[in-house]
Amino acid sequence: MKSDLLRIPAALLALLLAGCGVGPVVWQKTLDIGGDETATALTSDGTNYYVSFVATRPGGSDRAGWFVTKLDSSGSEVWTQMYRESPYAMCQDLWADTLGPLFAAGRSKSEGQDICLVIRYAAGGEIIWQKGLSVGEKTWGTGICPVSGDRIAVCGVAGTDADTDYMIALLDARDGRTVWVKNLDLGPNDLAARIACDADDNLTVVGLHGENAANPDIVIIKIAPNGDTLWTRRYDSGGSDEPGDIAFDGFGNVIATGTARVGDSVRCVIIEYAPNGDLIRKLAYGTVAQATGRGIFVTKDSEVFIAGSLLLQDGKSEILAFQYRPDAVSVWQKQYSPGPSAGGIDLVVNEDVCTAATVQGKTKDVLVCRFLQLNPEAVR
Repeated sequence: MKSDLLRIPAALLALLLAGCGVGPVVWQKTLDIGGDETATALTSDGTNYYVSFVATRPGGSDRAGWFVTKLDSSGSEVWTQMYRESPYAMCQDLWADTLGPLFAAGRSKSEGQDICLVIRYAAGGEIIWQKGLSVGEKTWGTGICPVSGDRIAVCGVAGTDADTDYMIALLDARDGRTVWVKNLDLGPNDLAARIACDADDNLTVVGLHGENAANPDIVIIKIAPNGDTLWTRRYDSGGSDEPGDIAFDGFGNVIATGTARVGDSVRCVIIEYAPNGDLIRKLAYGTVAQATGRGIFVTKDSEVFIAGSLLLQDGKSEILAFQYRPDAVSVWQKQYSPGPSAGGIDLVVNEDVCTAATVQGKTKDVLVCRFLQLNPEAVR
């Protein structure tokens, strides 16, 4: 990795890896409908949890199922909804309103063409409205977030197989009406992975820039409320970099996660920028720890939590969730191995920390687990 990538101090690493152990798990829920299930997102309305996943047949690629499951605060299943209007549909991200509505973004096939699909669900799981976005030969939805004034923002990819752009759209949350759509072209292979909104309705996306297909980079873009680009930043470890998630903290700073692969090294990276785009810091989880960086959650008190996978020497992995406090002497973190191999995908903090993961056994299953968040003595 490049020399400007800082590392979390060794003393902090010891706390992260020795941490607070692997327990306790308050509850865990496995979702298995009989094939391969892959977790894609997790959100909460403050009481209930919603997890999205994609179901496929082992070895099959011609069909994919869009699923959303609602769990109550104890982890019991309330409902599961499958999108049935296309044999190939994939839900990629979720956002829940504390008043009840749930929004989902992903992609489906319509008349043989890939379109971005956005759905608003009622609290009972019924579809209130659905919206298809098509910009070019293929359009995918990958991220969704709330915007003030009853609006939502969606990000993804638009273009052709040979040339894709970042796609960002602003929609009316009440009926799905399009307010504006923007395509941002930085090169031949661009993809926006996740999107977030700050208190002033500025948006930020984290995505992949694949000008060199063998060694793609992470790109972070900040966008004004009208869709104009404010600034663009690029992270290049020198290897193959994969975007994870993105969020604003309470001060308007942008925090993004990702995974940097350089040779045999796999690192969870955290990148922070000030509101004006100045770099605050770039960190890797641990000094030598092999890990991936996926979901990020910022609480109302600007506490930052991150989910991913801790890679083990035997080629397996376990769920990793930790509190990100680069200047702290003690932090909360959990490592959890519910099966032969597991990886954290997303998380929410609602008193405790709830994580969605994909568990690999004979087939892939989705696991949602709730960890007891904090030992009051462990966070200073």
